[in-house]
Amino acid sequence: MSHDRELLNNVCTAVMMIEDRQIKYYPCGFKEFEKRKAADDKKSYEEIEKFLARNRNADPSTMLGRQCHDKREWSHQYFAKQVALAGKFTFPTATKLINKEKNADGTAIAEEDISLINLQNVRFSYNPENNGHFIFNDPICFNVTATTRCGVMGPNGAGKSTLLKLLTHKLVPTQGSVVHHPNFTLAYFGQHSTAELDLEKTPMEFMQSQFPKENSGTLRNHLGKTSIVGTTADTRMHRLSFSQRSCIIFSKLTFVCPHLLIMDEPTNFLDLESVDSLISACNKYQGALLLVSHNRDFLRKCAKQFLSVVPGHFNMYSDLKTAERATYSFITEMEEGGKVGASALANNPGGGSVHASQKVGGAAVAASTVGADGVIRSTGAAPAAKPAAAGAAKPVTYAEGEKVEALWTDGKWYAAVIKKTGVTGGKFAVTYTAYGNTVTLAGTQIRKPVAPAAKPAAAAAGAKPAPKK
Repeated sequence: MSHDRELLNNVCTAVMMIEDRQIKYYPCGFKEFEKRKAADDKKSYEEIEKFLARNRNADPSTMLGRQCHDKREWSHQYFAKQVALAGKFTFPTATKLINKEKNADGTAIAEEDISLINLQNVRFSYNPENNGHFIFNDPICFNVTATTRCGVMGPNGAGKSTLLKLLTHKLVPTQGSVVHHPNFTLAYFGQHSTAELDLEKTPMEFMQSQFPKENSGTLRNHLGKTSIVGTTADTRMHRLSFSQRSCIIFSKLTFVCPHLLIMDEPTNFLDLESVDSLISACNKYQGALLLVSHNRDFLRKCAKQFLSVVPGHFNMYSDLKTAERATYSFITEMEEGGKVGASALANNPGGGSVHASQKVGGAAVAASTVGADGVIRSTGAAPAAKPAAAGAAKPVTYAEGEKVEALWTDGKWYAAVIKKTGVTGGKFAVTYTAYGNTVTLAGTQIRKPVAPAAKPAAAAAGAKPAPKK
């Protein structure tokens, strides 16, 4: 069971559909199931409409009249669902921002380039007074403009939610500054936003408490845009599902259209059709978006840039695949046919480990620089996705058992031995001598020893290759 379409598309070979108190089995993949289900529903709708047209004067007290009643109810629900999904999560028009910023030549900054939130050389620790480790030790810079549409990704514990809290003034940086535009409107949907709801209230009572000057008809109509319709709007919230409660929070956040919408795992409690509606609404929304999600389909369809947040690295990418490979460094090894052990997953830069720069006393990299896209300044840490840039030698021939030096994702060379040649793509399987883990590398990531093999001091700081089991 999952609400992640990409996972379902890649894994499922059959689907069981529970609907109208019945189970229907589809012996096909999920993508084909969706096509068949949509076709089946459309065919049923058309057949029911023809049936009702033939029997529009059926006596309600007869069996035929009862059939007409049941089919009419199904038809109404189907039609209402299609209309609701088409308009779900829609946004009103945002007010125009007052632009007081100027370019160097004195001209006004273009509306799309107006800075909404600007993080400048921020470092952060939850407990710096008592030697707590830093979530962001290397200074980070991140400028959210009026047209930013950024997906934020990273392993659990890397600092994604911390970043959002710094952006929204829920946390104060240990060092650096966070500058907000004085007139912009922010809406924040967090993983625990539904905790603010009084479950003894109805959705209508909640909206009236939030917007006391608005008439009830306007509030009810806006709730309807998130599928809170009919008697649901007047039902106490302790009787509603988590998905419905999330929709109520979304109604509150979007009643006044924000200039920036931040969503932290918004798809967790939404069914697939609601996720599709949210994707459609986000793409129609004209403001800035920051999205944190493990739902790859959601990120791919809504974001234009992708921020990778992992221990020791803070970098922007223009496409999801590159960002994923930089964020979860074990993906490369898996794609190349290598084996990934539990310890490797725990200690690689995309596995949620504590990077050397985060430890108390660890050296922070020099202040960040402005990226080419003008949106983010990445840290000086070497991106794990580009190890060959660290000065690899030209490819040469190596023999099995030969002692060499091999590049690791921290950009340093370590003593190793060739275990196997001729791996797919002309690669080599190498084992790091000091740590015992075996990985698959290209020839450009291996070199002849240039100095007597010695255990590097950086290993003690947490940068050593993770041993594999």
